[in-house]
Amino acid sequence: MKRDFIPAVLLTIISISIPSYAFAHSLYPTYMIMGGGLLVVLALAIYVFCEIRKSIQVHINKPTK
Repeated sequence: MKRDFIPAVLLTIISISIPSYAFAHSLYPTYMIMGGGLLVVLALAIYVFCEIRKSIQVHINKPTK
């Protein structure tokens, strides 16, 4: 159930942001570059979060000496 949470959040964010382009009178390249940059930063943050979580789980499951 927890694994389904992140894709649901991403789908919600994307579905909210895409219709805003449909109602825009003109798409300025500056806004498109900024929006693309924010999506890249969001994707990298999610990747880092998943890798940290995976690392912590491996460390917790490691047998003690």
